Amino acid sequence: MALSDEQIKQLLGLVSSCESDPLDCDGCFERVAEFAEVELAGQGLPEALEAVKRHLAQCPCCCDEYAALL
Repeated sequence: MALSDEQIKQLLGLVSSCESDPLDCDGCFERVAEFAEVELAGQGLPEALEAVKRHLAQCPCCCDEYAALL
């Protein structure tokens, strides 16, 4: 299956916009409950949980765990 020029352009745009994720799934699972509690309480997100937020934006598996906690 060949990709069109437009599909290749979109794919390259997505790849170039990805951020490096210093947090792995195990690290995310350790903090995702705390992240969910802060979000549900409507509190400001501490800097320590910003990595969890970034990881959830890039990892469907961890995002599913987060959704289950909510």
